[in-house]
Amino acid sequence: MTFSSDGRFFACSTEGSDVYLWEESPEGYVLRRIFASSTVRSYPLLSPNEESIVVLGGSVIQLWHTKGSIATPSTISTRAPQHAEDFVLDFSPDGMLAAFAMLKGGIVTILDLKSGVPQLTIDAGVEVHGLRVTGNVITVIGVEKVIAWDLPTGNRGPDAKLTFEDSAWTTNLGVPPSSGGIGGSISPDSRYIAIVGSQTDKSWRVLLYLHDRSTEESLGHMVIVEGQRPWFAPGECNLWLVDDDGKGEMIEADYRRRTPQGLDRAEYPPEGYLWKSSRGYRVTDDWWILGPDGKRLLMLPPPWQSSKAVLQVWKGKFLALLHYGPSEPVILELDP
Repeated sequence: MTFSSDGRFFACSTEGSDVYLWEESPEGYVLRRIFASSTVRSYPLLSPNEESIVVLGGSVIQLWHTKGSIATPSTISTRAPQHAEDFVLDFSPDGMLAAFAMLKGGIVTILDLKSGVPQLTIDAGVEVHGLRVTGNVITVIGVEKVIAWDLPTGNRGPDAKLTFEDSAWTTNLGVPPSSGGIGGSISPDSRYIAIVGSQTDKSWRVLLYLHDRSTEESLGHMVIVEGQRPWFAPGECNLWLVDDDGKGEMIEADYRRRTPQGLDRAEYPPEGYLWKSSRGYRVTDDWWILGPDGKRLLMLPPPWQSSKAVLQVWKGKFLALLHYGPSEPVILELDP
């Protein structure tokens, strides 16, 4: 499930092949479109300008538009079948482009979201573990290095290609080659790099490595929990560790100045990540929804009282709930 950046649109998929799009209205969220995906298990993402839905699933990435007539989606096939969660993807800030690659693959594709035509492919020359599009630059994280390319301007055909030799700059991370790569993230200003790897020299450990690209300085590493991946909050440089269930922990704020020592379980994450409400609403262990002042607002009914069977996604004062399985979501508008 996903909300658009301002909460106007909400999209989700079920265990079937359909992707549903709702739009906020004075009467609440209204179902606007149903898209028939070509994959059984799909992961929808809304672009920053709310004009496009990119759906990851199986061995393809599909693109629809949120406005206009219903049409056959653009479909971009990958080179080998992959699970959707094994893709890495980022939108340009204006929402006109999307860059994606298979996790640990070496080919990055730049997709024009308006036309649905791939505009450029990049042979990165490294296993891709994360990427970031900022302005006219795309930055890719490998296990040992970070590489950036200036995106060509003007019209370019679908056969346009770049290679490692065309890169604008390269930064070595100082991460041991034996660590392997699990996931990476780049801060919005492209200054800080975070990558998760594993070591098996004495005992198997999962490590988070941090790097300041502006000073070419390693900020150290720390042992983290298996399954956690790094994620920088939009618009700032706070670093979160997010697990497969969408739970997050924030690295303490002074990680830029010294080797990190521990984690701070932040009460409310910034707007942009969805496992908790940024306005202070929360669901208690006994399934009450509390307002920012701690007042009980309502109790979730029995069908929704299971953290293992129900997905929760927050956006401002809205809480979306979805059962695992072929069911439609419920969207609650909360008012203390």
